[in-house]
Formats: sequence, C-alpha cells, structure tokens
Amino acid sequence: MMKKVCMLLIFVSVLLFGCSNEKQDLKEDPGLYESEKIEVSSEENPELVLSVIDNQDEVGEFVNTLEVDNWRIVDTPPNSTKGYIYKMYQEDTVKLGEPNTDEKGLKQIATIITYKESPYIELRTKKLDLYFKVPKNVAEYLSNKENQKH
Repeated sequence: MMKKVCMLLIFVSVLLFGCSNEKQDLKEDPGLYESEKIEVSSEENPELVLSVIDNQDEVGEFVNTLEVDNWRIVDTPPNSTKGYIYKMYQEDTVKLGEPNTDEKGLKQIATIITYKESPYIELRTKKLDLYFKVPKNVAEYLSNKENQKH
C-alpha cells in the first residue's frame, strides 16, 4: 500500500507540478505544459468522445479544478455506477538516440473514471490503479463535464 501511495505522489507531482489556486504560466510548469489533451467519454459508450479539452489554458483550468491535494485514497468505492472517463494525454517524450522530429505523437498518461452521484473516482496510470474520495465540488465538476463541450 505504501508503495502505491509513493508512486501516486511521484506521478501527481510530475503531472501537476506547481499547481495552486492562483493562475500560473503553463510554460513554466512542465507537468501542465506537457499535458496536451483530455478526452471525455461516457462509461456507457467509451468509444464516443463527448468533448475534448486541448487548449493549454483549459487543460490548466481543468487540472487546477481537480484539487488533487484534497484527494483521499480509499480501498474501493461503495457500489456505484461508473460515470465519465477522462483520458489525459501528453506529448510523447523523445528518447536518447531517437530523432527529434516536429511530428510528435500524444500518448495517454492517465485515466480518471468518475462514479455517478458519488464523490469517488478511479485513477489509472500505466502502473497504478487507485481509488480516491474527492471533494464534493470536484465530483460535481467531473459529473457535469459533458455539458461543457469543446
């Protein structure tokens, strides 16, 4: 369990480095700057993308609204129906020895799954699958995201 918490803290630190309630210059924040796109879909039809957030200011606003510092890890949420899926992408990293081209692809770095009428979410990364209880306002924000089409 402690290993999962440590890995989560490292992931969140890298992804959201320097987030606070005040607006920041995204170019000075490597975690947010690398986040290029968030796709929103429904658990009922995960292949249908309801909205896309790909503007840097909107991505930053979305991540700040999540209030990650206020998430509490839980073993599993109570029996709830899954709601929305948020797939987060960032620009693929150029590895040592690979050519640096202008055509860099986006790779999925995390998935957030909400639960209907519940303050719980699931966070999936390449190596982790964790559940959190989030503040009520964050749960409401994520549950209403389908109304904010982009």
